[in-house]
Amino acid sequence: MTAAVVMTPVSAPVADHVLVVALDGALDYTNAERLRQDVEAALGGERRELVLDLSLLSFCDSTGIRILLAVRKLLQERNGAVTLAGLNPRLTRIFTTTGLINGFAVAPGLAEAVDMVVARSTPR
Repeated sequence: MTAAVVMTPVSAPVADHVLVVALDGALDYTNAERLRQDVEAALGGERRELVLDLSLLSFCDSTGIRILLAVRKLLQERNGAVTLAGLNPRLTRIFTTTGLINGFAVAPGLAEAVDMVVARSTPR
């Protein structure tokens, strides 16, 4: 049995419309739907930006990818986005091979991801 993926809120200097969380474990068909529900509940109705720290995510199958796409779609409908941080080499390869790397904002680490979101949110 696959260990459940754990979603942990991360404290970061961001606006109220931004949710920053870290995922730990393996994201697959056994727990992906539950993660979607947890993310949507944490976003509530007011948040439109999500930063996902994936540096501790050990595995992600196609069901997990589908959930990330569903969350991205939800936030796009709110004029927001999902920013992925800390993709390991395996996830980077999956996202690059499938072309999904172009569908998400991607940063090497959490600090850079938060900076990207803050920059997007700052009026020019």
